[in-house]
Amino acid sequence: MPFTKLKCPRCNKVAETQAEIKVNGRPHLFLKCGHVMEQQQLKLTGTHPEEITSLDGKKLFHFQNDGVRFIESSNARCLVGDEMGLGKTVQALAFLLMHPENRPFLWIGKSSLKYQYQYEVMRWMGEEHFAQVLDGGRDKLIPGFVGHIVSYDLLRNMKKEFSMLEQCKKVGIKTLILDECQQIKNSQSQRTAFTRELARVIPHVIALSGTPIKNHAGEFFPVLNIIRPDIYSNESRFLMNKCSTYWNGYTWKTGGLADPKRFHEETKNYIIRRERAEVLPDLPKVQRSFTFAQELGKKVEAEYIREFKEFRTAYNSKGWEGEFDNDPDSPPDSTIARLSRLRHLVGWAKIDPCIDFCMEFLGSTDRKLTIFTHHKDVSETLVEKLNSVLHELELEPALYLHAGLDSERRYDLVNKFRDSKLTRIMVASTLASGEGLNLQFCSDCILLERQWNPANEEQAEGRFPRPGSTASSIAATYFTAVGTVDEFFAEIVEKKREIVHNTLNKNGEALPWDQSSIMKELAETLASLGGRKWSI
Repeated sequence: MPFTKLKCPRCNKVAETQAEIKVNGRPHLFLKCGHVMEQQQLKLTGTHPEEITSLDGKKLFHFQNDGVRFIESSNARCLVGDEMGLGKTVQALAFLLMHPENRPFLWIGKSSLKYQYQYEVMRWMGEEHFAQVLDGGRDKLIPGFVGHIVSYDLLRNMKKEFSMLEQCKKVGIKTLILDECQQIKNSQSQRTAFTRELARVIPHVIALSGTPIKNHAGEFFPVLNIIRPDIYSNESRFLMNKCSTYWNGYTWKTGGLADPKRFHEETKNYIIRRERAEVLPDLPKVQRSFTFAQELGKKVEAEYIREFKEFRTAYNSKGWEGEFDNDPDSPPDSTIARLSRLRHLVGWAKIDPCIDFCMEFLGSTDRKLTIFTHHKDVSETLVEKLNSVLHELELEPALYLHAGLDSERRYDLVNKFRDSKLTRIMVASTLASGEGLNLQFCSDCILLERQWNPANEEQAEGRFPRPGSTASSIAATYFTAVGTVDEFFAEIVEKKREIVHNTLNKNGEALPWDQSSIMKELAETLASLGGRKWSI
């Protein structure tokens, strides 16, 4: 699959940067073809980020002003990787407001957030700046709008006769915003391929993500290739030179960055990342705690033991065999499918302990509580049982935020959760609500069902400690079923979280990447220790 490539304006060869130099104080790129190309610097048009005020009277924080200037200094080809809750969207919009010469823009993001993006455009750029939202595969970009908003999924599914590439050329799109750019982490996916095509014809690209990688450092390459193809034009070279690799017994795997400090130094002109503790030390910190459920319930326990025995027998007979490279949903007798069924059963077992926790919470506080879940049937049963309790307490029913809601419904749901004093609990799908959701009015959450990837859990936690929060700390309670796949997973997942955090943290020392994936390590541990509770 071809990658984005810039051409030298003099010899038309692929432009690969050998060094960045300054000539008379102006940045230039020394290319491998031997030519020197000036890196154009954007100029202010009379507006400074400090002068920007939103429609609801908000000003940018000092670090957000710095972020806007960073986008300018990069010639608007950069990755803003600030931690969740620090206003990456606001910084991109402030830049677009200050630089009308870089409009119209095309904003690509998650489908569920399209109308929230539209609202934020008007909020920060003014009511006269209205962005078009594309809802269907036959929608076309209409000239005259300040910008256009489309989802990654719609971009992929648009009909050939409605090619987004040709539409962008006709409308004259100047800036491409890639929100939650981890959505294009796979170089081989159609979604990444279509995004890369657009980046070839659009002068400026601003990528936004608090978690640009979720599994391994190789996921950096697609977005780096898009924003700086002159430096990152070869994926194999990136994996070999910038990433650590390990042998898992079957094939070579990519781990973390080989040298994080060097990487951060090399990319400091086009990647910026700030953490909450660094720029907003007074912002509430997330305090994780674990609540342990001792009993599974007779019915669930019997089913869990049966599934566990089948898992152990199958795993001990065939071993690893690289199953985790397969689709998690198939085949049904794969190790990951068996692990998923065990996790699902554990989710059921934690519903009643969660209800007990909620009753105590509602009786002892006047605060609101968000409960993150994973499986649809677990979520719906939890909501049903919660509503019986809430009715007795003369409170409003629990709200349920799930993937089936469109952007407008999600927006209305969150506003009701915020504004209604009698609405105290919201149940939310972790994956459906982990990005683009602002819950700074809430200071307590439960993660009822764990995610295979800790980055998804951190996305959910990051919805709370955001600018405007009045809480002194955020309480994140992780429910854990003792002796089950849940407990073993809870120990292993912290290793993954530490590794990924270290990879993203510009001040972190290089740590050896854990050579076993979470699920492989979990399978091995569970097969040897998972029957201790029942002496089986």
